[in-house]
Amino acid sequence: MSDPSCENLSFSEPPEGLLKSPVDRVIAHLDTPDAVTAAIDDLTEAGFDRDEIYVLCGEQGAERLDVSGSQHGLGGRIYRFLEWLGDEHEVLLASEEHLSAGGLVIGVPADEDEKETASRILRESGGHEIYHFGKTDWERLGA
Repeated sequence: MSDPSCENLSFSEPPEGLLKSPVDRVIAHLDTPDAVTAAIDDLTEAGFDRDEIYVLCGEQGAERLDVSGSQHGLGGRIYRFLEWLGDEHEVLLASEEHLSAGGLVIGVPADEDEKETASRILRESGGHEIYHFGKTDWERLGA
């Protein structure tokens, strides 16, 4: 996996307050900026809104993900603690590890009807660890 310099990349960042689980979004790990660029181009061509696709990159992305919740104060720490009561924390930890190793994480807006298309495009671009977060649950897509 490459170790991209995030300062030189121009991908959309996630919204402020990246604490709560995404809703109607497919999340995937990618290994290179070129793979992310290709995925975004293909997703946009398939009708996904480029402005709503965000990317976390490397160590900066891991910090932004804030697995401990400490960057979000007491409320953030409590929210992250509650996540540990379920199994969603596994996705969070895997994403933090991937980012810390120099990887990238992409978030694509996709509801139940769009999740398979987004997943396929991301997989074709080298995406792995692909998950869909719906309104009330989350699921791993593919193997």
